[in-house]
Amino acid sequence: MRSFLIQLAKLGGSIALQHFRTVDLAQADRKGRSDYVSHVDRRVEDALATRIRHRFPDHQLLGEEAHRERPPVGTPYWVIDPIDGTTNFLRGLPGWAISIAFVDESGLPRHGVIYDALLDECYIGERGAGVWINEQRVYSSGCRSLDRALVACSLPFRSLDALDDVAAVVCAIQRECDDIRRSGCAALDLAAVATGRVDAYWELGIYPWDTAAGELLVRCGGGAATDFHGEEGSLLSRRSILAAASPALHEQLAQHVFALAPWLTRAPYVDA
Repeated sequence: MRSFLIQLAKLGGSIALQHFRTVDLAQADRKGRSDYVSHVDRRVEDALATRIRHRFPDHQLLGEEAHRERPPVGTPYWVIDPIDGTTNFLRGLPGWAISIAFVDESGLPRHGVIYDALLDECYIGERGAGVWINEQRVYSSGCRSLDRALVACSLPFRSLDALDDVAAVVCAIQRECDDIRRSGCAALDLAAVATGRVDAYWELGIYPWDTAAGELLVRCGGGAATDFHGEEGSLLSRRSILAAASPALHEQLAQHVFALAPWLTRAPYVDA
């Protein structure tokens, strides 16, 4: 399975690289406010879906673009984000990746891969068996104290209703942490938490395809990852994520971030 995931990720990366800096926002469709999709996203997802169906015809698919229907409970399925960080990709910026996860009958990701094609860095994890960058075994930083933590986050961009509340949490964390980063690619931010490059990541308004592989990598690297209710097993309804290099750091950040949980009962976050 490991080699198959790597093959899938590198296939997606190869397709994306062929079009990088040759497509732009003018050639993309707008799904919503500041939310874009290009023919490259669709081509990558279709190519990966074809390979998966050929090898595992009984498995279901959940993808950002063409495979939105939720798989039945207890059914193995694959979660695909063909290009996470599409805005970066379309603007010719680094900070985009292919994200793929395999979810077994338990409803939790078992295998995950995130591929940064520009750097040729493949982050891969297996539940209970650790996380790697290419062939090197890696771990989270193990950071336990917010005052030493480099924290990544995102701001609402599809809907601005929660912006003031999110901004207040950002300000509160900035007063206590080492510093904050915002990359525009959730998959790579989660991979960075898993591999010790940053210490935590959180976002309101996320989707399952954004986090499925990344949250698995965080847990494989020794960190903790939940939604804003503190739950790990809510992948199919995922609209929030808090990932940290250690349970202790997760708990400290939760005191700030979980204040946003009431938004998960309001539009547009009620349902994935």
